[in-house]
Amino acid sequence: MNLREELKAKAVEIRLTKIRIKELQKSGAFAGNLQYSLISLKKDFRHRHIAASLMRGRSYEQIEPKCRENNKPNMDLIKEIMDEYAKEDVCVSA
Repeated sequence: MNLREELKAKAVEIRLTKIRIKELQKSGAFAGNLQYSLISLKKDFRHRHIAASLMRGRSYEQIEPKCRENNKPNMDLIKEIMDEYAKEDVCVSA
């Protein structure tokens, strides 16, 4: 699976997790575990999205023009993701 397909799959997983959390909260059940996993999913998606965009040739400032000082991404993790996927895995025209 290439990086673009992985991002699409993670986006679906995030949406389904949000729906499941809302269902659990409406029924009065505990949704803490799902909420924690949602935070992890969103963090992973953000870093993979930044890596994919950087591999397409965008600058970080174009990807996230406004980012608070205490919310900077982990550039080491982004570098690892970029190293994991070869340059040919990302479609430049998309």
